[in-house]
Amino acid sequence: MTGDVNFPLFMVCIDSQQHESAAISYACQHALASGGRIGLFQTMELDEFQNWATVEDKMKQELREAGEKELWHIAGHIKETYNLIPEFYIEEGMPLDALIRLSAQENLFEIIVSCEKSDLPDYMDVKKVRKLLAPIVFTPEKTI
Repeated sequence: MTGDVNFPLFMVCIDSQQHESAAISYACQHALASGGRIGLFQTMELDEFQNWATVEDKMKQELREAGEKELWHIAGHIKETYNLIPEFYIEEGMPLDALIRLSAQENLFEIIVSCEKSDLPDYMDVKKVRKLLAPIVFTPEKTI
């Protein structure tokens, strides 16, 4: 789902269990201050099923449904805490490839990635990062 592209989009890249992440806090505070939007980003990878079209379609559907369920949980926290309604971006493929495609379509202002994200190395390919039309901000998580 996408919103009004005239407003800056703060894309948050977190894992499903990070609903109280510093990345969310950072993105939401900046979105509120600038009148921007929040996007929750997730990717699906299905490389090993490419030769089995029916299985691949079923797996994509199941992964998308699971991803949406996880994002709805995070969205509830964002709505309750910041009174913002995030947009969902569930894309296929590697994270940076998907973000490069999205940066050409959306008004990406910043891409915020939690340093606790399980696939963090996938966001650190310098050759791909240079193709992005928005900066990446890596947020450390609070250690309490």
